[in-house]
Amino acid sequence: MNQATTSTIHKTAGGNPDTGAVEAVPTLTQVYEAIRQLHEAGEEPTRDRIHKMTGLNLTTVDDRIKVLRGEGMIAAVKQCYRPVHQHGPARDVVIVHLNDGRTMVEIGEHVLHLVRPEAARLGQGLAGLALEHTALARVNELQDQLLEEVAKRRTLEREVRALKAIKRQDYRQADLLEGLGN
Repeated sequence: MNQATTSTIHKTAGGNPDTGAVEAVPTLTQVYEAIRQLHEAGEEPTRDRIHKMTGLNLTTVDDRIKVLRGEGMIAAVKQCYRPVHQHGPARDVVIVHLNDGRTMVEIGEHVLHLVRPEAARLGQGLAGLALEHTALARVNELQDQLLEEVAKRRTLEREVRALKAIKRQDYRQADLLEGLGN
């Protein structure tokens, strides 16, 4: 999925340019998830609701909607947006290994009776999905850890700036930050 580049420079809430390069959760993902969640909740995903849900600037929301539409991930219907690919709710899955070597797979109301080679092929096919799910869960964990570390670093940077300001104001405290450099 490509994020489109435009010549317009958007501003963050702090007034700085919104480059979209160093984001904890990319704005494109935030907008898509907001659309998906609003749609699943039976609400109309309008740009104003997306804006309120994500906290992004309206210009950023508009840009990300434009990119998502260009990628074919959403469709516009009367000033509302819908995810294009919709699946029903997940059904219960039960797998039973029978004493005679067969495997019974029950998905919702459908039941499959598999002999050992069929079950092995099915397992091989689903192994990739299981690995992908595990990898995505790990990525989410790492993103959370990264956000925590970024917050800690920002706090420490503010403390260092405050100490440097104190050092400049009071010559008697000059030795506090000598080891840190200027």
